[in-house]
Amino acid sequence: MNSKTVYSTSKNAFTLIELLVVIAIIAILASMLLPALAMAKAKAQRTSCVNNLRQMNSILHLYALDNNGAVPLGYRGGRKQWNTMVFSGTVNQFVIFGRLYTANMLETPKILYCPAERAASQKFQTPENPWPPGTNGVNVQGGYATTPVVDWGATNRPTTWPRIERLGKVAIMADTPGLPERLDSRHVSGVNTLFGDGSVAWMERAHFNAPLTPCTIISPTNNAAQDEIWKILSLGNVATPY
Repeated sequence: MNSKTVYSTSKNAFTLIELLVVIAIIAILASMLLPALAMAKAKAQRTSCVNNLRQMNSILHLYALDNNGAVPLGYRGGRKQWNTMVFSGTVNQFVIFGRLYTANMLETPKILYCPAERAASQKFQTPENPWPPGTNGVNVQGGYATTPVVDWGATNRPTTWPRIERLGKVAIMADTPGLPERLDSRHVSGVNTLFGDGSVAWMERAHFNAPLTPCTIISPTNNAAQDEIWKILSLGNVATPY
């Protein structure tokens, strides 16, 4: 009886070779599935990013209603790559997106940040980029960049800021194209771009990579390259609308 039982158990058990075959099949299926899952995640993040920009457009228009059509877009200190700030710990002042915050228009501050971002300095509420802003000596950046049309180092008055009704198809906000590494830490292959008329489009990196590539440091020497990048972002004929 016992010998029959032992024989029956061994007869129904998996052999080592069978187990290895099953493991190999699972590994092959996983290798086929993971890229599809990664693509689905990236698509969802891009969609969420687009929704963030559309909400920011609504907030900018509300701000404009209270400020004679002016909106707080621009850059700081002569460097057109400094166009993402909420609070400058250097001068202890709310700047650019910070004006929306002090106007109590950022009830959901997370919309300032791309959901695909992996760099802690560009993400929401990290040790490198804390929230809420306003602590002396502590910089707080937004996750998106604004069109570098006004230097905040020259003025801090709303009357000198651009009027939103005049921007039309001009790119007014986008995933930060200030440095190559800032694109590499999120969508990589391109940026979502918000236009003055409220539309949002996807711009492939290939279209503006030539002026972007030399921008390895934040410096006034890269201002001309940044102007070229934002000029390209404003070209609707090479962008994919949502």
